[in-house]
Amino acid sequence: MIAKIKRAGFQVLLASVVLVAACTAPGLQNAFASSPTIFLVRHAEKEPGFDPVLTSEGEARAERLGEIMDELGVDAVWSSDTRRTRATAAPAADAEGLEVQIYDLDAMEEFADTLRNSSGTILVLGHSNTTPVLAAMLTGRDEGPWFDEADYESLFRIEFNRRGEPLSFQMSYDALERYAFD
Repeated sequence: MIAKIKRAGFQVLLASVVLVAACTAPGLQNAFASSPTIFLVRHAEKEPGFDPVLTSEGEARAERLGEIMDELGVDAVWSSDTRRTRATAAPAADAEGLEVQIYDLDAMEEFADTLRNSSGTILVLGHSNTTPVLAAMLTGRDEGPWFDEADYESLFRIEFNRRGEPLSFQMSYDALERYAFD
């Protein structure tokens, strides 16, 4: 009886060692790596003019986005290099102790590749005319028209299924909040 227990214990130990080795083998690590979840968001409400700052409504929206992203556990925050996008991104980055990374609007294809090859939860701040374009680059499909200039509520969530195929969800802030807090 004792020999059977020892043999069963050895088999469990051996299976555990094999499983750990398989999960850490260089060739198999990517098979278990998580694909990214990417949130593409237009900057919050802005003042008029060239490279404007956020309005008080925009500042409140940026804070709300920061709280939602904090609940989701953001791993990276990206922004185009304008005051309104950086200000919208800042609360989410601050909540996670991250720096806002700047991407080049003139190199969107390369940026889309960077995002596709990332992991974790990623927040990207853009504009009414660049956010749907980046969504289309990530999915390979037309994800709809540019956001209306008055639309600060719409955003995209891009995920990848087990086969690596992109899935796009157009959402509102309210839907994002339900997604994060449910």
